[in-house]
Amino acid sequence: MKTATTTVKLATPHNLLESFRLGVQECIRKCFPGGAVMVAAALHAYMGLGLLQSVKAAEPAFSWRQTETSLALCNGGKVVWRLMADPKDSKSYFHPLAALDGEVLTDSEPADHPWHHGLWWSWKLINGLNYWEENPKTHKSQGTTELTGATFKLAPDFSARAELSFSYHPPGQAAVMMERRRLSVTRPDAEGRYRIDWTSEFTAGNASVTLGRTPLPAEEGGKAYGGYAGLSLRLVFKPDEWSVRTSGGANTAAEAHGQSARWLGFSGPGAGIVICDHPGNLRYPTPWYVHNRPPMSFFSPAVLFNESLVLAAGQSLKLNYRVLIHSEPMTAEQIETDCRAFAGSVNP
Repeated sequence: MKTATTTVKLATPHNLLESFRLGVQECIRKCFPGGAVMVAAALHAYMGLGLLQSVKAAEPAFSWRQTETSLALCNGGKVVWRLMADPKDSKSYFHPLAALDGEVLTDSEPADHPWHHGLWWSWKLINGLNYWEENPKTHKSQGTTELTGATFKLAPDFSARAELSFSYHPPGQAAVMMERRRLSVTRPDAEGRYRIDWTSEFTAGNASVTLGRTPLPAEEGGKAYGGYAGLSLRLVFKPDEWSVRTSGGANTAAEAHGQSARWLGFSGPGAGIVICDHPGNLRYPTPWYVHNRPPMSFFSPAVLFNESLVLAAGQSLKLNYRVLIHSEPMTAEQIETDCRAFAGSVNP
């Protein structure tokens, strides 16, 4: 498979260097009034060069890495994000999602749930057939999520778009539902943040489709782990480091689980990931499925958490989400601003 690579560097922040030089000049003027000119010249040459070199060393150097079945953005050789779209895989997914320094935030194919894949989409039950869990020997679900088409569009500014199509069907049978998925990934900004705007449009086939999930504990046949389905995020397992926040003020996974919120995020000491729900979505603001104890760190805007959904023959369901990856800490106000900007977009 061929690999395409393009590299560009960001502009040097000269204002940082200029502020440093002015500060040094003022210090020299006060401390060495007699020989200020000579001392200043020497220190400016030595320290200014050192600062310039350190700034240059920290500059991102982005490049694309593309194969027939994947697209990745790299920074200095380290993968920032990778989208997998291989028809041989059971699902299409993003992994890794990482901070700009290379810290990987997602997990894929963990031993406890090998059908978890970083950031991915999976329905739980379609017409009673399981499309989520996989047979440990065959690595296949009861129902098939078939990738039928994929196109990638790379921009010179290192943003990207992808359009994927899927067929949902019992093995060897006709499709009961189709999906058109549009993904837009921004270039990482000066704060080390990038965004994945995710739109999935599902259309039932010639007959009605029931989208279901494992029942909740209070329901007949209910389980403590019931309610999951849809867009999902499996994180690197570090429950003592992850902090949970929501637009509703929840501060732990237990508080956030099952509660409705406009956004929810997991963040470490620096980097983290937030998912924003869109006000045009069904059942907005969404309930969340949240887990941050052994064996996993996981969360999902669970559109089916409280009840299943029936699509009539030919009926469509469109869902929009923003996934915000940040390399440095963000305040709740900053997250709110970003999610409100996404909410203000029309048909993202």
